[in-house]
Parts: sequence; structure tokens; C-alpha cells
Amino acid sequence: MLTRPSARKLFGAAWADEAKRVVAQFRAVHDLWADDPAFHELLLKLRKGCPEFSVWWKTHDIRGTAAGIKRLHHPKKGVVSFEHASFQVNDDPSLRVVIYTPVK
Repeated sequence: MLTRPSARKLFGAAWADEAKRVVAQFRAVHDLWADDPAFHELLLKLRKGCPEFSVWWKTHDIRGTAAGIKRLHHPKKGVVSFEHASFQVNDDPSLRVVIYTPVK
């Protein structure tokens, strides 16, 4: 989503809004992983791979999981839309399930 140029194309004009939302959701789980070296490595990778990440990370925006519709710009099928909903796993706060359903 943040480090691959193809993701920018896939989300089109909505990429920045979607990327900010992902960063804010990532920030929401920061405390769960703050002491994990892999989390720090991921932060470094995101800072290097996405110039906007550092700016968005510093805003300290926090968003919970969300539901809605995502529109993606598929290179062969054109615009495709999906309804999505996310759920936190009760037994393990570090896990989340996201369900995508095509919109016809």
C-alpha cells in the first residue's frame, strides 16, 4: 500500500486518503508492538519507501477499523468496487479479520 508504486495506481486518486487511513490504523496498534524489533524495522522501511509516511506518522492520527466501499483501478478490468468490514479478534487483540465482498 505504501511502498509500491503499483498501489498508487491501483487506488488512483483515492490513494492518499486510503494510505492515511492505513497509517492511522497502524498507529492505533502502535502500543501492542512498540518494543518489537520487527516493528521498528517496518517503520524504517515505511519511512524509506514512502515519502509521505513520516509526515502522516507525526500527526499521531488514530483510527479504528472501518467498514465501507473501496474502489480499485484494475489494469485490465477497470474500476472494481468492494464492500469491506474489519473485525478485531476477541481472543487476540493483535489479530484483525477483514472481509471484502465484490459490489455488482
